[in-house]
Amino acid sequence: MTERAESQEFITGLELQAAKQRLEAILFAAEGPVGVRYLARRAGQSCQATRRLLESLQADYANRGVRLVQDGQKYCFSVPDKLTPEPPQPRPKVGLSRQGMEVLALIITKGPLTRKEILQLRGVTSDKALVSLLERKLLTTKRDYLKKTLLYDLSEELLERWGFTSREELLQEIESRRRGL
Repeated sequence: MTERAESQEFITGLELQAAKQRLEAILFAAEGPVGVRYLARRAGQSCQATRRLLESLQADYANRGVRLVQDGQKYCFSVPDKLTPEPPQPRPKVGLSRQGMEVLALIITKGPLTRKEILQLRGVTSDKALVSLLERKLLTTKRDYLKKTLLYDLSEELLERWGFTSREELLQEIESRRRGL
């Protein structure tokens, strides 16, 4: 092959790549499936050349996370069924009572507390609120062997749900929100 023929082939390859990129851009920007005539007109080429480019693009995308699919006479990009993300499961609403919120706020700010300490701080018993918070896995219990009582503390699940790694990080966020930062 002569040098001139090789350079012509290279230019044709670049032009082919540019034409494929134009088609990709048109397909990605389209709101739905589009026909060959529309693609050819937008890309400035013949319908036959557009069909060949679409076949080439289909081959390029055959083993990727996005595929170029033909629906009748129209084309669009689609995600294979096995890669379609699962719809997010609705989270049940927490719906804590006022008493539950007060107990949770005390434990967040004052640290692990016994039932007696919660009673002293709130002035009323909080047994139902504590049971509710434990059932929802928002609190955990730890045995304090010296005082022979249970300590109620934040659960790792609560911190994880709220996106914190530690109580200190949660307290810093609360303080910055209180200051309006």
